[in-house]
Amino acid sequence: MARKSLFGWVKALLAAALLAAATSVADAQVRYCTEHGVLVSQLAEKYQERQFASGTIGQVAVMEVFVAAAGTWTIVITDVTA
Repeated sequence: MARKSLFGWVKALLAAALLAAATSVADAQVRYCTEHGVLVSQLAEKYQERQFASGTIGQVAVMEVFVAAAGTWTIVITDVTA
């Protein structure tokens, strides 16, 4: 039951992320740029977050969802050219 609920919640987050990704860069409030490995390490060390899901946004970006047992989550979108 909890897994089904979490899956529904993650689907909603992914839909929101897709909508957010569709906005122009000028509309983005915060944009962080760092090495992918450094970011993944920081999420693991500071928040105990592990990759839960990943997918592509067309042919322009990769989206990853990191979650922790404590309930924190992060969505990372990486441009394929970077």
